[in-house]
Amino acid sequence: MDPFDSCAFGDWYDALATGARADREAPVVSTLKALAFSLQNPGERLRRLAVAAVEDGQTVGAMLFELPLVDNLTNVSVEIDVPPAHRRKGVATALWAWAVERAAAEQRTIVQTEINVPRGFGLDEWPGAVFAAKLGLVSENTEDHFVTRLPFDAETYSLLKAKAPALTSYRLISWAGSCPEEQLQAYAELHSAMERDVPSGGLTREASVWDAERVRKSEARLAESYLSLVTLAQTLDGEPAGYTLIYVPLDDPANVLQDDTLVLREHRGNNLGTHLKLANLDQLAAAQDHHGWLHTWTSDENGPMQKVNARFGFRPVEQMHEFEGTI
Repeated sequence: MDPFDSCAFGDWYDALATGARADREAPVVSTLKALAFSLQNPGERLRRLAVAAVEDGQTVGAMLFELPLVDNLTNVSVEIDVPPAHRRKGVATALWAWAVERAAAEQRTIVQTEINVPRGFGLDEWPGAVFAAKLGLVSENTEDHFVTRLPFDAETYSLLKAKAPALTSYRLISWAGSCPEEQLQAYAELHSAMERDVPSGGLTREASVWDAERVRKSEARLAESYLSLVTLAQTLDGEPAGYTLIYVPLDDPANVLQDDTLVLREHRGNNLGTHLKLANLDQLAAAQDHHGWLHTWTSDENGPMQKVNARFGFRPVEQMHEFEGTI
């Protein structure tokens, strides 16, 4: 489907967003503007294709098909969304058949997809998970999706500030947008460490390497759709120790995304995770008076960060399952 065809693309996006949001409390769906930019301006690391299922001139289902171009070259990623009114009519099956054929043509043998299962539902009850299982895909990794309200609760913030021991061996550096040049190499190294450290369960996934050039290219693309807020921790002699990252969608500021938070293993146990998050919340409050949700995702294997999230007042709303299978 041509992402430059505004009418057809709008119909595709409506089907994708309606299907993705159905029966979920706090879904996160990329905005039309963000997806349009991504698809109209392909990057060098990922090829994304929008695929529509059309019946009698009406778009009844949508798929986002992704091909890594630099690493993980055996993999494809798919997202299939069907509005409730068009389910159980073979729409998802038809989109899946297209994905299998295209993956084979690209010599890809592994398919991965994310399924978000709201609390109160089992994998054998949620439509997306049931469909994935019927295709032979298996849940190989899980992350809990947490939310808390914005503006951030002032009482919780004050309590966290009061209880967090002072940082005597570290300094925090915060910025909005592009990384300062003097922190660029350290920031790239921390991204690479995050790739190695993030739990991936049984997924077939190789950690990619970040360098300064990749950081700058990523920042330039993200700036089209998001305000990036970063806080980096370093030792007093300048060694990187950790970082945290928030994305504010420019055209959906009610859904703020708490993305990476990493503390290097040798620096854990010093309350850096709490200090990093508090400093970035200060940036968020200064940037805009946000009203809505702050979202974050944490592996159920990551006990320390789960505890940090609980202290910050996050509550779980669903579990994100990463399914994988061979084709």
